[in-house]
Amino acid sequence: MRLELKDIKGGVLEQGYSCSLADFPELLAIAQQDGPQYKEPLEFYLRFQRTGSLVEVDGRVDAVVRLRCGRCLQIFESSISETFALTFTPQSQETEEEDLELEVEQLGLITYQDETLELREPLQEQLLLAIPISPVCDSKCLGLCPHCGVNLNECQCSCVRKPFNNKFSVLADIALKKD
Repeated sequence: MRLELKDIKGGVLEQGYSCSLADFPELLAIAQQDGPQYKEPLEFYLRFQRTGSLVEVDGRVDAVVRLRCGRCLQIFESSISETFALTFTPQSQETEEEDLELEVEQLGLITYQDETLELREPLQEQLLLAIPISPVCDSKCLGLCPHCGVNLNECQCSCVRKPFNNKFSVLADIALKKD
């Protein structure tokens, strides 16, 4: 997935992309290791704005992904729709100066060369960043019993639940004098 800078006529270009998983082979590898599984198509809406040699991209990703619940471990589908912003800058001709390269990375800029923007890696990164850190199938999910492992959403177990060992719970029984 590439975009030539000459295609940004008048300094602004709005474009939609409908991608398949074949465009992102790393996502397939992650899915094979029990990671998130994206369903096709993966939709991107991008607005490119060129200012001198910088290209700013405002975008949105829409996708459906299969995730494993962090509480009950069941697989569920979730729709993701996230906005993002990227900034592309030309790659420096001075490759010996590592300080400049580090500064570009620290600023969150993406380098391009030969008047061509490589979009595959940044878009793949945005797909991964859109995944919640701890996905939950439902806000009312009860999860698994910590003792026997039964899914508490499907049935109740007979395990005795110990109260949380809170060191401050003894303070609840203290009667305070009111003056």
